[in-house]
Amino acid sequence: MNKEYFTEIEKYLKSKKLSNAVLVEIYDHFVMQISELMNKNNISFQEAFVQAKLNWQYELEMVKADTFSFRKIARIEKKILQTRFKKIIYSSLLFSALLGLIVLISEEMFFYSEILVLLSLTFLLIYNFIWKKMSFKEYQQISFHPLLLRNIIVAVIAVSLFGYFSEAFDFWKPILNQIILLYCVIVQIQLLYFRTKKINVLLS
Repeated sequence: MNKEYFTEIEKYLKSKKLSNAVLVEIYDHFVMQISELMNKNNISFQEAFVQAKLNWQYELEMVKADTFSFRKIARIEKKILQTRFKKIIYSSLLFSALLGLIVLISEEMFFYSEILVLLSLTFLLIYNFIWKKMSFKEYQQISFHPLLLRNIIVAVIAVSLFGYFSEAFDFWKPILNQIILLYCVIVQIQLLYFRTKKINVLLS
């Protein structure tokens, strides 16, 4: 394995538009696999490289990132992002449920909780822009993130259906609308936090 081989492997993986963390991990696997194939089977780099690409063909296949995204990413990247997004959704739902319980205890406490959530979002935005952790374009992408859009649509449809079939349920109650909006804000806060940590969460 010489320098040219390492460069060729890196160039191939970069063509898959992988995030840095995933690229580094897969690069190491590629180098190890190719080295083993060359040594064990006594074959050339190009033959071993082709074999490694075939082994990783499924994971590195370019697929649509999301229903609401036009971007294509490697399947392995999509799996990692979807796992990350599930954690964001579950934690946002849990936090929103806690806010719903707070409403039952004290509306004043709920009001202060709202202020705290909004201040957290404001702080993250200021931090990201002042320290140049995120560009305005990235902020726009996060503001219209497929995860956010999908959850807004699902929340509105689910709540509307529940309200339609429940006579005692009032969809237009301000508190309910506030909880839905806060859920979306909490999702956005987590997306911003990941971007602050340079963890890939963008699909567009």
